[in-house]
Amino acid sequence: NNSVEICGGIAYARGHIRSIAKVLNAKTPKSVIIDADQLVAEMEAAQTSDSRPIIDRLAENNVADKPKEKKRMKFGTLASISAAVLSIGFVAQIAVNNVSAVSTGINSVSVKSPTTQENTSTISVPAGVNLVLTGVNGHSWVGLTNADGASVFNGQIAFGQVVTINDPKMIKAVIGNAGAIKVNINGSDLGVAGAEGQVVRLDFDPNGQL
Repeated sequence: NNSVEICGGIAYARGHIRSIAKVLNAKTPKSVIIDADQLVAEMEAAQTSDSRPIIDRLAENNVADKPKEKKRMKFGTLASISAAVLSIGFVAQIAVNNVSAVSTGINSVSVKSPTTQENTSTISVPAGVNLVLTGVNGHSWVGLTNADGASVFNGQIAFGQVVTINDPKMIKAVIGNAGAIKVNINGSDLGVAGAEGQVVRLDFDPNGQL
C-alpha cells in the first residue's frame, strides 16, 4: 500500500531508511553510494501531501510532544483573586489595629515587695539589776560587788570601753574617776557618775539607784 504506518509512522520510516542506507554503503563499493537524504525526501513526498507543520506530524507519531496552547486567565478570575487578596489584607489590618488597641489599653502594674515593718518594740531587759558602765573621758578604776560582798568586777575602764554586769539582787560600785564613767541602769541613762577626779560609791537594785 506504499504506507509506513505499519513501521510506526513517518518518523520511524526515516530512521529505518537511514540505517539501511548506512549498512548498504558499508558493504557496497565506494563508487556506488546510496543517498539516504534523497530516499527520505522521496518517501515523505510519496506518503502524504499533509501541509501541517512537522511538529504536529511528529506528535501524531509519538515522536514529539505537541505544544500545548497557553491558557489565558479570564478577566473575571483576575478580578476575583484581586478582591480576595484585598479582603485578606483588610481583615489582617483590622486584626493588627485591634491588637494594638488592646496593647495600649493595658495599664502597667508594678508589684512592690512587701516592706518589712521595723521592730519598734523596746528591747526587753533581763530581770534584776542590769548595770552598764561606759568610758567617756579618759579612764577610771572601777570596783563592783554583789549583795553578798563578792567582787564581780575590779579593773580599769578606758575611753570607749563598755562593761556590762547583771545581778538578780544588787550591785555596789566604787568609781575612782566619776567624770570618766557614764552610768546606765536597767535601760535608763544616768549620765556621768560625778565630777572629774571624784571618787563615788553607788548602789543599785532592780528598781534603780538607791
